[in-house]
Amino acid sequence: MTASLFDLPEFEPLPGMESFAPAPSPPAKTRRRRSIVPVTSGAVPDHESGAVDAAPAETSNADAAASHAHTVTFVHTADWQIGMTRHYLDADAAHAYAAARRDAITRIGAVAREVGAEFIVVSGDVFEDHRVSDKTIRQTLDVLGDCGMPVYLLPGNHDTADPASVYRSRAFIDGQPANVTVLTDSAVRVREGIELVPAPWANKHPLTDLVNARIDCAGVNSGNVIRIVVGHGGVDTIVPGDDPALISVQALERAVESGQVDYVALGDRHSVTDVGGSGRIWYSGAHEVTNFDHIETEPGHVLAVTLRREGERREIDVAPHRVGEWSFRSITRDIAGADDIEALRAELEAVDGKPHVVVQLGLVGAVTIAEYAVLEEMLDQFRDRFAALVPWGKIDQLTVVGTESDVESMGLTGYAADAARELLAVADSEADDAAPTARDALALLRRLATR
Repeated sequence: MTASLFDLPEFEPLPGMESFAPAPSPPAKTRRRRSIVPVTSGAVPDHESGAVDAAPAETSNADAAASHAHTVTFVHTADWQIGMTRHYLDADAAHAYAAARRDAITRIGAVAREVGAEFIVVSGDVFEDHRVSDKTIRQTLDVLGDCGMPVYLLPGNHDTADPASVYRSRAFIDGQPANVTVLTDSAVRVREGIELVPAPWANKHPLTDLVNARIDCAGVNSGNVIRIVVGHGGVDTIVPGDDPALISVQALERAVESGQVDYVALGDRHSVTDVGGSGRIWYSGAHEVTNFDHIETEPGHVLAVTLRREGERREIDVAPHRVGEWSFRSITRDIAGADDIEALRAELEAVDGKPHVVVQLGLVGAVTIAEYAVLEEMLDQFRDRFAALVPWGKIDQLTVVGTESDVESMGLTGYAADAARELLAVADSEADDAAPTARDALALLRRLATR
């Protein structure tokens, strides 16, 4: 048996390990992925799961237990990283973005109530790091307290359960609502027939597959219990390398197929992702976008999960629900003249919700000084309308092609004309690191000269 990561001398049990048992309500009808999987006999040795607050053991009549049906609906979410920001956001946009990440929790609670969920599990990285302010912690706990149902928080790689953990801070301990539980590495019996098997991070550099280690500790599922594993980290089928902490998908699939586990709720990957072929191993993705869409393909969702288990018959429905309001878009375009500039203008104009959109723009091609001035004036206007509009550094390679006649067309004389010629020489040099600055200066000079 794998030793517990929490068996450290300085570790005291985290607060809030109570179980909750609200009455379930029927799930709402929505788009779902459904599968029915028969339970096969597993090869896992039979021993007690060690769940905290466990119901009386169901060993006296195994046949009766196996015939008893259990159903549960819950919401799976992860990677809130409350307190994060992005360097390309100005002060106003950064404040709005941080507030949106917190406000999305309210929408998660609304989704949970809509689908008749009994509880919410957050599969790691609730907070950005241990340095989040007390104000951020308290405001987040207030929102969690208003969810109206139990919320289970798993420490992840951003908010590890080490001695300096945010979960041990005075602000968290004093403000923790009764419905919020911080998961340790002990199983939690939510109610009869429903069990959580958490795999929290105790430090930022685990040396083993935490998730499968906790599944092994949980043992065989002989009592017809719906077992939900809550974990965090990369899986070996997606993340390359030989990191010993990578989660083995093959081992997860064996646990699912044997009936030892009914669902694996993962965090760390910020896009909704169905892992493996069972339909029972999922990343929920981040509830609000954290990166551009060429990296995060489907952020801003939570998963409503319904599980049913009766003997050897198991059913699952997984339905994504949109809760995010922001988007980070990557746009690349070839610009060869005025028509392309106008096409780009129309494309940017068509984007909805501009105050909640960040655009990363990669432009390639060649334009004249006059065309570049028009382009920059247009982009300046859009910078005021979007949350941010930033150059895509590795792709943005627009060249300004100018001649002496371009300088003359500005109507400049004396020192101003000389400066324009020097800027033109730098702007035309692809090898000069100052070329982008020179292009911007030329465009500004033309705009001022032609007003």
